[in-house]
Amino acid sequence: MEYNPEFLSQCFLHTLSPQPEPRRAAESKLTELADQPNYALAVLRLVAEPSINEQIRHAAAVNFKNHLRSRWAPSPDSSFTPILDAEKDQIKTLIVTLMLSSTPRVQSQLSESLSLIGKHDFPKSWPTLLPELVSNLRAASQSNDYASINGILGTANSIFKKFRYQYKTNDLLLDLKYCLDNFSAPLLEMFLRTAALIDSMVSSGGGSPATLKPLFESQRLCCRIFFSLNFQELPEFFEDHMKEWMAEFKKYLTNGYPVLESSAEGLGLVDELRAAVCENISLYMEKNEEEFKDYLNDFAQAVWTLLGNVSQSSSRDSLAVTAIKFLTTVSTSVHHTLFAVDGVVPQICQSIVIPNVRLRDEDEELFEMNYIEFIRRDMEGSDIDTRRRIACELLKGIATNYKQQVISIVSVQIQNLLTSYAANPAAHWKDKDCAIYLVVSLSAKKAGGTSVSTDLVDVQSFFASVIVPELQGQDVNAFPMLKAGALKFFTMFRNQIPKTLVLQLFPYLIQFLGAESNVVHSYAASCIEKLLLVKDEGGRSRYTSEDVAQNLLVLMNNLFTALRFPESEENQYIMKSIMRVLGVAEITPEIAGPCIAGLTSILAEVCKNPKNPIFNHYLFESVAVLVRRACERDISLIPSFEASLFPRLQEILGNDVTEFLPYAFQLLAQLVELNRPPISDTYMEIFKLLLSPDSWNRNSNVPALVRLLQAFLEKAPEKVTQEGRLSQVLGIFNRLVSAPSTDEQGFYVLNTVIEKLEYGAIAPYVGHIWNALFSRLQSKRTVKFIKSLLVFMSLFLVKHGSANLVDSMNAVQAGIFLVILEQFVIPNLKLITGCIEVKLVSVASIRLICESPSLLDAGAVRHWGKMLDSIVTLLSRPEEDRVGDEPEMPDIAENAGYTAAFVNLYNAGKKEEDPLKDIKDPKEFLAASLAKLSAISPGKFPQIINENLDPANQATLLQICSTYNCPIV
Repeated sequence: MEYNPEFLSQCFLHTLSPQPEPRRAAESKLTELADQPNYALAVLRLVAEPSINEQIRHAAAVNFKNHLRSRWAPSPDSSFTPILDAEKDQIKTLIVTLMLSSTPRVQSQLSESLSLIGKHDFPKSWPTLLPELVSNLRAASQSNDYASINGILGTANSIFKKFRYQYKTNDLLLDLKYCLDNFSAPLLEMFLRTAALIDSMVSSGGGSPATLKPLFESQRLCCRIFFSLNFQELPEFFEDHMKEWMAEFKKYLTNGYPVLESSAEGLGLVDELRAAVCENISLYMEKNEEEFKDYLNDFAQAVWTLLGNVSQSSSRDSLAVTAIKFLTTVSTSVHHTLFAVDGVVPQICQSIVIPNVRLRDEDEELFEMNYIEFIRRDMEGSDIDTRRRIACELLKGIATNYKQQVISIVSVQIQNLLTSYAANPAAHWKDKDCAIYLVVSLSAKKAGGTSVSTDLVDVQSFFASVIVPELQGQDVNAFPMLKAGALKFFTMFRNQIPKTLVLQLFPYLIQFLGAESNVVHSYAASCIEKLLLVKDEGGRSRYTSEDVAQNLLVLMNNLFTALRFPESEENQYIMKSIMRVLGVAEITPEIAGPCIAGLTSILAEVCKNPKNPIFNHYLFESVAVLVRRACERDISLIPSFEASLFPRLQEILGNDVTEFLPYAFQLLAQLVELNRPPISDTYMEIFKLLLSPDSWNRNSNVPALVRLLQAFLEKAPEKVTQEGRLSQVLGIFNRLVSAPSTDEQGFYVLNTVIEKLEYGAIAPYVGHIWNALFSRLQSKRTVKFIKSLLVFMSLFLVKHGSANLVDSMNAVQAGIFLVILEQFVIPNLKLITGCIEVKLVSVASIRLICESPSLLDAGAVRHWGKMLDSIVTLLSRPEEDRVGDEPEMPDIAENAGYTAAFVNLYNAGKKEEDPLKDIKDPKEFLAASLAKLSAISPGKFPQIINENLDPANQATLLQICSTYNCPIV
């Protein structure tokens, strides 16, 4: 299709309009045109037209890049029309030349576009790209055109990033070899040429910032390409030319460049180059230690000296962190003897660690202005790339080989810092913060547990003398960073603090919930929450409802009050603490009333604009745990809870608050299960909504809807069989079971129908059920589906008898039962897991071989024997292979966002019920059943057993029968 350049130009001009009408009209038109062939090519040609205003060309370049992102290689389920191959070929022919001739702003967009294409096509489907880049690089180099040079290097850097952090595969190594063969020599050539230019300018004093900046950017890009090409393994070319590379690397770490470093922007550029060099030498230390060893001493000295001159300014953080990382890598290598020299470790502590651990103005500003980011770095361990953390990592690295020396030196440092603080607390509070931080950061988790230990101090003594005074201070708002550090220490070493002391300090923790600092009241909430998780030997919770009872009212009041502080309205640490306290405390009506009122009030607010998925998850968990623990204890509370919750839940359903629908359905299921029949009309209205096919269109809602449907089937089975509702329920089952993504949910519905309804009610539908299951078994069987089918058949048998099971299956197709038994049941019995499921399937199978005429018939001897063999295999599996521990409530992922995924409410979970409560041990049931059968037909079964059971299973079976004194005659 031909595009009018003037028309396209006008469209892009209008997309820049401040007026919404022309802007929307232009965007709409471009979206329409984007589906036409050759659209991308037309936009690229518009970008290439020098007569067009640069602002328009830039807008077109951005549009071109976004168009490629969605259409160059769209995913199979994408609705975008892919770009045709012929158009792709023309774009690849034009884009490199156009990128190099463009202005910087446009060049940046086209370089990103080129990288997007390269990600999919390079090198196999774009073999001309690298030769073209190399040719242009050499041409630009001859004319010292650093705008083009940096455009080419930037593009190469982007397309070579694929070699970083990927597993080695033959395809990856072949692609890497191709790039090395074509680009290694030109890269070194460019790097050395630029280095010579920089040296020449600096030595003659003739270099200006304007001329030096593009040269330093070029060297930085060369270093990043070096990193990519060396990441997988040391290439031969780079090993042969290591001396040239290392000589230049060292120069950038040791030389000064005052012309650039006199300005913040220029210093930043030089630091970026130095940081890239540090990453390269760290890579060689990690992966090519033997080849790099001759250069190590010089680099260690250079980095050490450099760090002594790097100021505490946050603009230099990246360089400081990468430089310290290099020393950390050296400290854990075979060359750690560099740190054995007298005076080295003390000097590192004095000149690198302590200065970088001390609080800076930037830290105080972050603490006050962005508490969430401060906590993310400080409490949640995401601060590995901050100066504070990486400085401590360096000490940990040195301690790998020089533990006692590090402990001795750091212990003295900690004592000196505390002495300084004691001399003048108001002026030297940062010294105490530094001491606490060192202890916390240099601690280590004990293997296989959650406890933390440290050799730097005696934890209990340090806690009593250093931390407790901060916790017992009268003013919760004084020196908030110091208070936060003390609370963090308390949280970290909670397992080591005696219970009696913790209970004495509990009222002080509660007071900190009223601190004005967001960090302090968040840390207090987190400390309380983590304390309630502490377990003693044997898995018993250390803190019980009795321990929190005395302070419970004021604790809950302070937690809810803390949510009123500015910026803490959706504080996830406070809400998580509320959830945890409600899960431990004894919930009386005096506590339940204010809590449900407070939670539903918060829910009303967040429904208007759900922003923080983690906070909202813990909010719904808090509601669920409160409903469960309060209403199970006192059913008279149910009406008042419903009165509080129903308006909020109806608001979620009525306004289609997508993020909250799964939560609402799970809470409704919980309320339905707590109710006593008859179910109220309000719930029946929800039941009608539940049976509507439209309710099941979103897959993310399905597990919660199934949970709610199960609750109705359990609590109101008589309502299900009225007004054609059972047909609708089975229609939902049919829909779910037909798709692999929802088939398990379909079985949950079906199993509940089979378990809760009389056979007379379901008999008219059983043929349709088998048809649906057999169709799915024929079209797309999976292991998960077959296991679910076995559980369903077992439940059917124990609830409605083996005759109904066999006859209903054979009514669909004559003889199908034995076919299913032979092909699917017998081979897969051993795959069943879960305590209740194993018991159900084994007991049902035992009843089948001992009661069903179809298996006791002489013609079914082989099936009988093989079935028994599978039953014994299932029952002989070790207990731990079959039974999973009851999981603790899992943390929702801290980086969770609202996605299409279903998020389960742990506290609203369905209780698994054993349909065979009267049978305690399936092995005993097997022995007794076989003994009865043998008594009826003496001598018949030993021969079948000998012919069909595996020798190991024969021995196991005899042992089972002997154990329960039920020998097979």
